[in-house]
Amino acid sequence: MSIFSVTKFFGRVVILLVVFLRVASAFGESSASEKTNTTEIFISPKGNDNHPGTVNAPLKSLEKAKQLARFILNETSGSTVIISVGHGMYPLEQAVVFSCEDFGDETNRIIVKASENAKPVFTGSRRLSEWEVLKDKSKCEMLPAEAKNNIFVTDLKRIGILDYGNPIEPGNRPELFCNGQLQSLSRWPNHGFAKAGLVKGPTELPPTFMRKRGAKEGLFEYTDQRQNRWAAEKEVYLGGYWFWDWADEFQQVSKIDTILKILHLAEPYHHYGFKDSLSYFGLNLFCELDQPGEWYLNRTEGKLYWYPPIGVNPNKAMVTLSVFNAPFMVELKDCSNVTIEGLTFQESRGSAVFISGGKNCLVKDCRFERFGRDGIQVDGGLQHGVSGCLVRTLGFRGIDMKGGNRQTLEPANHFIENTLVEHFSLFKRTYEPAVHLDGCGMRVSNNRFRYSSSSAMRLEGNDFTIEYNDVSHVVNESDDQGALDMWYNPSYRGVVVRYNRWADITGGTHSGAAGVRLDDMISGVLIFGNIFERCGSVQFGGVQIHGGKDNLVENNLFYKCNAAVTFHRWGEERWLKELDTLEIQKKIYEDVDTRSSQYLSKYPELKFIRENADVNTVKNNLIVDCKNQFLRNKAGIQILIDNRAVDSEGKTAEQCCTSEFLARYGLSPIPFHQIGPKNNTWIE
Repeated sequence: MSIFSVTKFFGRVVILLVVFLRVASAFGESSASEKTNTTEIFISPKGNDNHPGTVNAPLKSLEKAKQLARFILNETSGSTVIISVGHGMYPLEQAVVFSCEDFGDETNRIIVKASENAKPVFTGSRRLSEWEVLKDKSKCEMLPAEAKNNIFVTDLKRIGILDYGNPIEPGNRPELFCNGQLQSLSRWPNHGFAKAGLVKGPTELPPTFMRKRGAKEGLFEYTDQRQNRWAAEKEVYLGGYWFWDWADEFQQVSKIDTILKILHLAEPYHHYGFKDSLSYFGLNLFCELDQPGEWYLNRTEGKLYWYPPIGVNPNKAMVTLSVFNAPFMVELKDCSNVTIEGLTFQESRGSAVFISGGKNCLVKDCRFERFGRDGIQVDGGLQHGVSGCLVRTLGFRGIDMKGGNRQTLEPANHFIENTLVEHFSLFKRTYEPAVHLDGCGMRVSNNRFRYSSSSAMRLEGNDFTIEYNDVSHVVNESDDQGALDMWYNPSYRGVVVRYNRWADITGGTHSGAAGVRLDDMISGVLIFGNIFERCGSVQFGGVQIHGGKDNLVENNLFYKCNAAVTFHRWGEERWLKELDTLEIQKKIYEDVDTRSSQYLSKYPELKFIRENADVNTVKNNLIVDCKNQFLRNKAGIQILIDNRAVDSEGKTAEQCCTSEFLARYGLSPIPFHQIGPKNNTWIE
């Protein structure tokens, strides 16, 4: 080691020791033990990473504060380090990664929190300025008449932004924001979908119950002459529901035949193929900059073109472009006893926070906005939680939690509570819910989930408790989904769905949308004391059961729904045939063993898994002003007991939940006013 390196090393040690003593002595009114065991490190946008991190000489970055916290905790045991984050903006250029090495031992604790009365923001975007009105005649000629003289342009290369990503690549899609509002990448039609003509691929697909002709290859007619203009574009992408309205995907256009009016898509083609009259929209089209809020990035020039919202001066507004493209902003790897509290994270191409392994980590009272992918991911560990947060404007899902051991039924004890997740699944339109649970033993309580094209919750596993959540305005676009959705695994058991409110869930196209959907063999779920308000469409009701058994739907209020409960009967032959497939055999005897003592003692109905196909119990529910009571129960296979269909007498759903009204019809109380988030600082 050189003399310079040795001097530098010992210099750092001396500085850190001095910092430790200074910071530890900063607790003026704390007890002697607190003085010894608690240290506070301060950071500020106006700080300096050469400072000692005291209140009067704060650090500048979270990364430097983390390094200092590591030194302190590795020198002590049973200690707490508080990283106090001052008011202001903190641009991130790389992820801040906490690991088990940052703790010394599991008795230590780190709290990263906003300073008193501060609103710190960690951002992955850059501000754009020096906008000029587009005057290039050749480009103006490509634009619709309504856009001319309204398009502004700025040079990204001039300010050092050189990574332009890809318009449809998850985790690497730049997005534009104006005063915190997501702007739309130029598209047509501006809202919704266009309908294709006939598919022209040579390989015809086998027929399905949809009775739609389809082809393997991505060639199909377009019916609007406007799309001829797209032939001059360099990179054209299409988003769409290519065959099934529950499976969306983006595809690149390889050729546009303006004579035959055919769009040719590049391989690989969509997994399910393409059908006549499919739904799609065009994306990344300069010639479609035709409404306020749309933008386009020319990756060759490094210039961004934008049609500002009405009344917005681009050079006075806060206009930002997401540039941060690491998978996460903050990572906790095998960490224990870490709390992140009161911070805002925003505007990254990827996701916000990743927690893997460890135990007792808590994300509390934080705000996560405008992420290209997800909000928070938890993978493994024990007793991790998300509490009192706001998670919104997401390209993919809100919170993804995995944990517990399904083989032994050991719970993870993860939880999500008092949190708002809204405007999610904006880019990937299906299977990216507000909450995804995978594993065993987790709780989702007192949250509010709303505004999405598809499901709010997807559950894959055992012993989940879903309670006191307010879920509305989801499954607005996709088909054959539920606000809560489970699918195709009869070993998923012990799921309790109680005292939730499901409202205004009426999307879907061919099959429909439901409040709670138990799809393809999902069995043994308890649905108790819920409020289903204006739920169900087409063939679905508030609750939809497809081929499952041993489910109990009890003491729920169905108010102005398409139907209370709807069934899709499989029959004994299909049930037994499916149980004997290699896929299901693996799920029930290899992934877990439903014959084990753990499973049979906890879920005794598994002893009879091959008996009583389609038999579910629906009892003591109140059905108020619903279009139908039950649908598709022609064989009478379901057990229906004491369900009452009544008139609302002009009462609202809330008024129908009073103890007096419910007791009149033999129902136990449904705690309407206990539903939804409590003590969430972000509720507007």
